[in-house]
Amino acid sequence: MIPNDTPWSGLEAGKVDTRRVSASARWNWFWAVMPRADVALVLQLADLPKPAPELPKLRNLEIRFQTLPGGPILYIRLKDNAQLELFETLCRDVMAAGELADTEAEALERAIGRTFRWHYLLRGGKLEVLSEEAQKGLIGEIEVLKLLISTLGAKPALTAWTGPSGAPKDFELKADCIEVKARRGASQPFVKITNEFQLADVPDRRLWLAVLAVDKVQPPHGRTLTEYVSEVTELLEQTEPSAIMDWDLHLADAGFDIVHDYSAWRWIVSAPDFHAVTEDFPRIAAPVPLGLSAVSYALALSACTPFRTDWGAVQEKLNEADQT
Repeated sequence: MIPNDTPWSGLEAGKVDTRRVSASARWNWFWAVMPRADVALVLQLADLPKPAPELPKLRNLEIRFQTLPGGPILYIRLKDNAQLELFETLCRDVMAAGELADTEAEALERAIGRTFRWHYLLRGGKLEVLSEEAQKGLIGEIEVLKLLISTLGAKPALTAWTGPSGAPKDFELKADCIEVKARRGASQPFVKITNEFQLADVPDRRLWLAVLAVDKVQPPHGRTLTEYVSEVTELLEQTEPSAIMDWDLHLADAGFDIVHDYSAWRWIVSAPDFHAVTEDFPRIAAPVPLGLSAVSYALALSACTPFRTDWGAVQEKLNEADQT
C-alpha cells in the first residue's frame, strides 16, 4: 500500500504506471509504480548510451536501463517499501543533480554519479562537507594521483587509488604501493601514521611514502578543494572521458560532493617528497605484539631523510613494473 503523502500516490499497481514529475523540468523524469507495486524513478532517454556506463549496485535498489515501446529509460526501483521516505529523498537529489545538465547525456551522467554518491552514503557516509583534515588528505592524494595519471594513464591510476575505499595503502599498484601524508608546512616536522598497516610491508611490492605540505591560505591565494577536483575532471574530459565515472565513484567514496560549498577554505600544496620504505625505515609495522591494535605514532621526517628519493626514481620503477 503506497501512502497518500508520497509522489507515487494515485498510481496504479499491477502495471507500469507513471506520472511526469514536473512539466517545467528540463529532462523527462517520471514517478512510476512497477508491476509488483514497487515505486521507482524513471528518466526517459532519446538513446541508450554506448557503451553502457557502470551502474551502482545497492542492496535495496535496482538500477537498470530498459527499452520500452516508448523508448529507452533509466529506472531506479525501490525493493523495500519500508525505505520509502529515504527513497523519495534520494530520487529528488538525483533529479536535482540531473537538472543542472545542459545535455541529456550529461543529465544521465550526473544522475548516475549522484546515485553512486548515495551508494557511498548508504554505506555509512555523511552528508556534510569534509573536515579540514579530510580536505588536506584528499588534496594530497589527488596530487599523487595526477603524477600517476601522467605516468600510467587515467584508468590504471584510478584503479590503483585505493585510499578512498579504506584500504591500508592509498595506492596499490602491480609492484608498488604508495602511502600519502599531507601535513602543514609550518608544523612540527612530523607526520602522523594512523595505524600499523600503513607502513607495513606488502609481499613482492615496493613501498613508498609521499609527504606533501598542504597549507590553508587567505583569498585570493590558493585554490579550493572543488578547484583541485575540477582540474582533474577537466583533464579526464580532454584525455580519457571514459574514466570520469570511475573518478566520480572514488570521490564519492572519499566523501566529496561537487554541490557542497568549499569556498571558505583555500589551499596551496607542495610537490610531494618521496621516501623508500625499506627494511631499515623507522616505523612500527604489523604484526605488532599480541593484544595491540590501531597503533598510531608520530614519524619524524628527519629520521626519513636517508630514505628520501625523487619522483623521477619512483616513476622509473613504476615504468619498469608496467613493462613486465
